[in-house]
Amino acid sequence: FLARDLSTMHDPFLMKDMDKATERIHLAKKNNEKITIYGDYDVDGITSIAILYKYLKNMGIDVGYYVPDRMVEGYGVNKDALDKIKASGTKLIITVDTGITAVEEADYAKSIGLDFIVTDHHECKEQIPDVYAAIDPKRKDCDYPFKSLAGVGVVFKLIQALDSSRSINTLMDEYADLMCLGTVADISPLIDENRVIVTEGLKRFKTTKNIGLKALIDVSTNGKAITTSTIGYTIAPRINASGRLGCASTSVELFLTENAEKAAELANSLCHENTLRQQTEQKMFKEALEYIEQHPEIKDDDILVIPHENWHHGIVGIVSSKITEKYYKPSILFAVDGDSAKGSGRSIAGFNLFGALENCSDLLEKFGGHELAAGLTIKSGNIEEFRRKINSYSKGKIRDLALIPTISLDAQIKVTYITMDTVNDINKLQPFGVNNPTPAFSVRNIKIHRISVMSEGKHLRMTLYKDGKYLDAVGFGMGDYYSLFEEGDFVDVAFALDINDYKGFQNVQLILKDMKKTEVK
Repeated sequence: FLARDLSTMHDPFLMKDMDKATERIHLAKKNNEKITIYGDYDVDGITSIAILYKYLKNMGIDVGYYVPDRMVEGYGVNKDALDKIKASGTKLIITVDTGITAVEEADYAKSIGLDFIVTDHHECKEQIPDVYAAIDPKRKDCDYPFKSLAGVGVVFKLIQALDSSRSINTLMDEYADLMCLGTVADISPLIDENRVIVTEGLKRFKTTKNIGLKALIDVSTNGKAITTSTIGYTIAPRINASGRLGCASTSVELFLTENAEKAAELANSLCHENTLRQQTEQKMFKEALEYIEQHPEIKDDDILVIPHENWHHGIVGIVSSKITEKYYKPSILFAVDGDSAKGSGRSIAGFNLFGALENCSDLLEKFGGHELAAGLTIKSGNIEEFRRKINSYSKGKIRDLALIPTISLDAQIKVTYITMDTVNDINKLQPFGVNNPTPAFSVRNIKIHRISVMSEGKHLRMTLYKDGKYLDAVGFGMGDYYSLFEEGDFVDVAFALDINDYKGFQNVQLILKDMKKTEVK
């Protein structure tokens, strides 16, 4: 686990249809056929397009890419796009981070003379598309030992299979930075191959040869160390902003450009779009809360279904995450546009949202996703019936889950253990993320020496004192705790440990997860 060794990476040919895919791509090169990469508009899809495009281009293949417009085309493969791709002279289409549920679209592609290779990592339905090759570790008939690769990880396995002559270390030098970005942004479990991918990527982030990624790091991180948190909360949202508010091609272009001036321009554009995204998100979150208050009949639902006519459907997924976090219930939010509505949902641990949507598929135009996150399209008139049906399905499934968020603590520790050496030892367990969370600790009966808020009341800042030791603590998003506590209170705190680096001075900092007044001193 600590070694994170490249030798632990699995043979790509263990993946179903990998041999067929590589044969067809080599044939395309031999016959000078054009290949078009069709990718999703999120960070995983964008990085998948970028690394496969670069690789095929370096092979000498005539290659293009296509990203559907979220606002106009929505999620996944569509027939109009296939017509455009065919008209461009393409003979072979390769999907990345999408395509495993595109049964009708694959049949249509075949009817117009397009060969079709799927690379995806999403959940499969009963029927696999009738394509030249369908590569997805989640296929029931796929014996690949690791099922939780991100889309960009699946694409890397394809590149590995195509380029057996070069060492995996050489391939990592070229692609690990973007693979790391896509894997972390897609909230993939940081175990097995993902752990190796992210470790290798983080090593190369600061010295990345990708001009676009370097420009984005320069304008968004203020020179701070790059961690999985930096990627998830700072870099990835800027890349996603283009796909949410406009066209994701901006982000693809950023990672493909060889012009530093163009890269800086594109990176700044993404930062601007991200600011607009944040403003829209805040407005929609407020409106979602108002909807819940105005519709008391949904408050007792296990799954919150919230439609709205004036929402931007590129943002509903983020707001759904915030609603699920606030109420600790699965939620599905719909952006209603006339007779049609596009939705996005988020779930809680233990409840399979994709399975719930499968149960309601007769009411849906299309859907896809994972256990914890999914996208869907529905006729507006079916939303209320969908709400009733999905809540009927959830009864007995969610009730068995405690609808109360819990914090899993690794240890209750003494303040004397909270040192720089302890933090450095903990950091040997990185990278942290899904299935390898940052260790969480607690200290009981510690005194609040100072307490204040920052960032206009959003965040909490404290100095804590116990056993002759003062400790700095920050609670992000915990500004509302300020009115509940005062200096002199004794509290029990749950926290992670971090190193705060300010103007070259480093000290240990507690990142608060929760706190309560000590019941017995």
